[in-house]
Amino acid sequence: MAPQGAGRGFALLWAAAVLVPLIGVMGAGIMSWQDVRTEAEARIDRTAEMLRQHALRALGTQEAILSAAARATAGQEWDALRGSRAAHLMLSDLSAAGAPVVSGVLVTDDQDRPAVASFEFPARPVDLGDRDYVRALRAGSAARAVGEVVESRPMGWRIFPVARTSLPAPSGGAPGIVVSSFTPTPFEEFYAAVAETPNDVVALLRTDGAVLARHPPVPSGQEDRARAAFAQLLTGPRDAGAPVVELRSPFDGRPRLYAVREAGEWPVVVLYGLSSDALHATWRHRMVAPFAGGLGAAALLLGITALAVRGAKLQHAEALSRAEAEAQLARAGRAAAIGLLAAGLAHDVKNLVQAVRSGARLMERRAEDPAEIRRCAALLGDAAERGRRLVDAMVAFARGQAEQEEAEATLEVGTALRELAELLGRTLGSGWRVQAVVPPGLPPARGDRAGFAAAVINLAANARDAMPRGGTVTISAWVEQLAEPLEEAGLKPGRYVVAAVADSGEGMDAVTLARIAEPFFSTKPPGIGTGLGLATVRGFCARAGGALRFDSLPGRGTTAAMWLPQA
Repeated sequence: MAPQGAGRGFALLWAAAVLVPLIGVMGAGIMSWQDVRTEAEARIDRTAEMLRQHALRALGTQEAILSAAARATAGQEWDALRGSRAAHLMLSDLSAAGAPVVSGVLVTDDQDRPAVASFEFPARPVDLGDRDYVRALRAGSAARAVGEVVESRPMGWRIFPVARTSLPAPSGGAPGIVVSSFTPTPFEEFYAAVAETPNDVVALLRTDGAVLARHPPVPSGQEDRARAAFAQLLTGPRDAGAPVVELRSPFDGRPRLYAVREAGEWPVVVLYGLSSDALHATWRHRMVAPFAGGLGAAALLLGITALAVRGAKLQHAEALSRAEAEAQLARAGRAAAIGLLAAGLAHDVKNLVQAVRSGARLMERRAEDPAEIRRCAALLGDAAERGRRLVDAMVAFARGQAEQEEAEATLEVGTALRELAELLGRTLGSGWRVQAVVPPGLPPARGDRAGFAAAVINLAANARDAMPRGGTVTISAWVEQLAEPLEEAGLKPGRYVVAAVADSGEGMDAVTLARIAEPFFSTKPPGIGTGLGLATVRGFCARAGGALRFDSLPGRGTTAAMWLPQA
């Protein structure tokens, strides 16, 4: 498994692998929706303007018919118009010119009864005074009026009339009314062709909400409800350039984008409502590619993250394996040091035992000589003191080994070197002298006492082996200040405590020096050296943040220096 810090980092990486594509898709979705909405509003505005122009042309035709009928019947008495076939034919021609939108034209008298009509002769005197457009014109509230959709009297056609007043008869009285009848069907067919989707609404309305023509048609019996619903929609702006608004229809409950435009001076408006479902369908269609891209990106990032996690776990496992190998190497180095000490210790103990036995024999033979007894006692005391010092040195070494697992351990290099020099002076052998050159006041360094002791003992053993005929092993220490990094040794700028072991042996050439600290490399004959000693020393220095450096020339001896960061 990966370390805890790496686990948190990978958790963030897993989350990012999902969230980054998700945020990208969301951003693309927002921008795509804005584009769809903007395009739809522009399209609705264009459609509403087209509907307005269509209505203006139809109403302009009606205006021309009404004006022509009013001029043709002006200055005639109502009774004369009732018997005028010429007036009837003239209105029939006007109605035919406006077909199929115009279904008929008539002129009423001052009593609101048809005086002359295009569709029959003579016109039946049906009372039209109850029609809403007649009431509006008689009330004088408008110069033009548009009636709601009705069944015409007397023909029974489905129409909505447009009307204006005519001139009064020469004999006086109220003016008549000129009426032209629209057929809603052509409008509804045109609106069906204009609608983009089955749920769109296209309508020609009076300004009070009355439906004149609509696609889809208003269901039978729902006319009053539709009128109230459209009256509510018409409360907003209706002029050219008015904004498109999104509303939920009060009639059928569907959300739509609505545009409303006035048809000139007539009390009529056109309305177009684009279903919001169409916008969502368009948006979903456009989002297929971004969604697929985001899904692919998420899959790719998740795959990369999985590979990174797998790689990190492998690296962590390799690091644990390497650490275990280094620990085993360190234990092997300490075992070698203990073996060296054991050999020297056995020699020293043997000498001490021999001294005690010799003193005991002398005391036994010369028991009556007090002076000799005192001299033997002094020899025994000296042997005991040497034994005590040997035991103290071994205890100090053992204490350092027990403290080797302490994290961020610090090391008193001067004290440790002096104790080790005394211990090595007794254990290296009689042909080798150990000389300690350690200045007082050395600062502490980073490293554990056991690893340092094992390293010094290994270096001293190598120094001894480099001088098979005997010689001097010099143990020294000093402080170095690095202003610049020492790249070849991997040392950073800073203060270092340097502990060195030097011999006066044969030295090494450049080839040997380049490989001297490699594991299992040894210059000793087969069966004597393991090649692990210097690798152990280098591992100790690396763990402390320092380095092991060598200075050697053939015939001039070797100096092995441990650079340890100052604590």
